[in-house]
Amino acid sequence: MRVVSEKKKVLVIDDNTGILFVLQQALELKQYEVHISETYPGIDFVRNISPDLICLDVSLVGQDGRDVARELKADPRTKHIPIILLTAYPNAEDMARESGANDFLSKPFELTLLWEMAAKYTAFNSGE
Repeated sequence: MRVVSEKKKVLVIDDNTGILFVLQQALELKQYEVHISETYPGIDFVRNISPDLICLDVSLVGQDGRDVARELKADPRTKHIPIILLTAYPNAEDMARESGANDFLSKPFELTLLWEMAAKYTAFNSGE
């Protein structure tokens, strides 16, 4: 039997442990259940935890976050999950659009913007 959590779930994928720590702490302050990973754990992992939102770094060690976003958006079981790309690249908006991500946060970012985006995208996700 699966226990249903009242908290919205956010999966954060970033190979920088400092950023993972900050994002986890910031989102937990707003009562999100946060799962973190330094690498893309695969589509089965994503399906199993069924996050309401994914925050995804563009530059992962050995992987391109844009490819991960495309994979998740192409799969009917995960395409409904909003994805926010995290990047320091100046063309973040173009990267988000071409990868199928819903939005982007340019590094460094303000925590208030992170919280606003998390609230925006988790409010509209039914958690299918």
